[in-house]
Amino acid sequence: MAEKERSLAAVKADFRSEPVQFFFRRHWTHFLKLVVLGLFIGLLMLMVMMGLYGLVRVFPVYPLRVFFVFAALISSFLYITLFFLGLISYYFELTIVTDHRVIMVQKTIFLKNDSGAIDLPKIQDLSVESRGILQNYLRYGKMIITISASVPPVVIESVPNPHEMLERANRVKREHILKRQERRFKTPGEPEEEASESPYLQDIHSLL
Repeated sequence: MAEKERSLAAVKADFRSEPVQFFFRRHWTHFLKLVVLGLFIGLLMLMVMMGLYGLVRVFPVYPLRVFFVFAALISSFLYITLFFLGLISYYFELTIVTDHRVIMVQKTIFLKNDSGAIDLPKIQDLSVESRGILQNYLRYGKMIITISASVPPVVIESVPNPHEMLERANRVKREHILKRQERRFKTPGEPEEEASESPYLQDIHSLL
């Protein structure tokens, strides 16, 4: 049983050793939603604080003033923390396609550090959906990864330029299949060619 199970560190080491073909973040409209939602919540909190401030002015009770100051500090801290964590998570949430698998990274500073991977040979079908005037005009949609008929498909939302990403993912999958076929007929002892990466793509491995 111990031989079959692998530690998370060993799995991440395999991810880091694989050349990154390309990666993408969610479309900028997802970032805009976070900003608008954060401003809306901030406005509601400001209205609540103004209401409490008016209550303090009407009833000048010392414990009520202390509660108002405490509530203002706590709400401001929570708002700033959650708002900026949402913005930072936008940049840390990546979909990375290596020459072996599709890796989905979801990470914040200290609250979340999740990674999921789908091996390229297990992918039966790749498709994209871009519906509506807004999605087609701004060029974003969702990518659907079908693994098997018995497993629900994996859906990646807010994919920028979905048709281009679909073409690139299919090309990586075809190249992976061709390499596997060539490896079967390769002469034993013949060295394998190592794929080169740009420094920018190498930096993506630090997120895994």
